Amino acid sequence: MASGTFQQNSLDWQAQLFRQRISEWLERLLGNPRGANGSPWEVPEWLREAIFWFVVLAAVSWTGWQLYKLLQPYVVPHLRSKTALDRSSGSISSSQLTVAEWLQRSQNAQRQGNYREACRSLYMATLQRLNDATLILQEPSRTDGEYLALSQSLSPFTAYQTLIQTHERLHFSDVAVSREVYDRCWQAYQEIEGEMRQVSSVQKVRL
Repeated sequence: MASGTFQQNSLDWQAQLFRQRISEWLERLLGNPRGANGSPWEVPEWLREAIFWFVVLAAVSWTGWQLYKLLQPYVVPHLRSKTALDRSSGSISSSQLTVAEWLQRSQNAQRQGNYREACRSLYMATLQRLNDATLILQEPSRTDGEYLALSQSLSPFTAYQTLIQTHERLHFSDVAVSREVYDRCWQAYQEIEGEMRQVSSVQKVRL
């Protein structure tokens, strides 16, 4: 009894039953015509197979399309963000931008209301500034956590913390960035730039 139940629940049995129902449906659709010898005409096996696989493919395609429409609002923005980040990372590695160029990018993005890119450009300007001053050299393999640890001995640390942690949050999420977040990042960058200029001036006086 258990063996019979297992066989009836198997995929092969279900497929066979489905083919049989398709055959019965075709016979009803065609009005059960008779062949030349007067015997009832049966649907050819090849036609049953063709219709069976057509229905299966149509069902799979319809299900896939419904899943795509359901997941599109969540998947597409993430893929676009990741693609844009990969492209920007590739362009950075092939042609290193200066601090001034990163700041110009940030200002352009800010004017367009793209605060995410504006904050990211301020972050990159900060890393380039540290690299130029040989305080923290840029390395593609370094994470935000590593940059944060290396900047603990720098002043003002809270400003570095603001920029690095903001970049880390934006890198791992697709949340919208407000003007207030950008303003905090801009204020943090100004504090860093002011401190570095002051240190540079003191060093020049000593020389």
